[in-house]
Amino acid sequence: MEDKGLKKAASSLLHKSWKCSAQNHAHVKYLAAQRSTFGKIRYLNTSCALDTDKESENERSSKKAKTGIMLVNMGGPSTLDEVHDFLFRLFSDKDLIPLPAQSRLAPWIAKRRTPTIKEQYSKIGGGSPIRKWTEKQGHEMIKLLDEISPETAPHKCYIGFRYADPLTEDTLEEIEKDGLDRVVAFTQYPQYSCSTTGSSLNAIYRFYKNRNMESNVKWSVIDRWPTHPGLIEAFAGSIKNELEKFPETAQNEVVILFSAHSLPMSVVNRGDSYPAEVAASVHGVMEKLEWSNPYRVVWQSKVCAFCNILVDGYASIYCVIQ
Repeated sequence: MEDKGLKKAASSLLHKSWKCSAQNHAHVKYLAAQRSTFGKIRYLNTSCALDTDKESENERSSKKAKTGIMLVNMGGPSTLDEVHDFLFRLFSDKDLIPLPAQSRLAPWIAKRRTPTIKEQYSKIGGGSPIRKWTEKQGHEMIKLLDEISPETAPHKCYIGFRYADPLTEDTLEEIEKDGLDRVVAFTQYPQYSCSTTGSSLNAIYRFYKNRNMESNVKWSVIDRWPTHPGLIEAFAGSIKNELEKFPETAQNEVVILFSAHSLPMSVVNRGDSYPAEVAASVHGVMEKLEWSNPYRVVWQSKVCAFCNILVDGYASIYCVIQ
């Protein structure tokens, strides 16, 4: 992670996870089943190895990894050629966007929106940068963990995206082949939602449910971290740096906008904790800033009329289909 606060947050969360008592090392399929709100594997390079540090990575990989950390996230198409498959998987996920006749609508929507979404990604370099930054974050995290937790080393980082390569299922196959003692599923969403982290946990659960072989891997889960001190410090520090760019006499009058991805009211009313956890993050940041400025919480994204009709108002990053 580029920010020191976030580095500390990740290493602190994971180091505390090692210290959990044995009874907390429940298999992830149990946790996923408890959190579930909805009732062809390919081999890829799913680790966080960086081309810029091949020598140290080779040294690390020469020793059998003992503990794995699986960074789970939505993911994004790294190239324009991956856009269609990304959209297809996204609209096929009932945890994220429940659609009527989903098996038929998902491929239709993906095909219809691919040209427009390709054009949007071409404007930011031809693909999503999320894999690149996740690899860098994971690489730095592993180096920290090897230093602060030698008893669980060597550590290995894996990436498990829901809708883009490397896919969650591919990563789980690699984890099983590597024969690790322990793996931590570490969500990259600070605030929990059944449609994001919940979807990833369900994917892990389904993988093991459908697998015909026993697994010896002990799983732990970090499923949320909305008020972790490292996260709060990182946000507050970035905001302070930006406020300093304004004239000193006007700094305290600047309105701070906290932007979060929206969630349909049907999910909120069902009890999803996401809005409350976003509010907790905002409260922590403003408390750190000593309530120096006015602030607002605003919600993304734009909803298209098509989606509004089909999915009961599902506004989202997912609905890049206006």
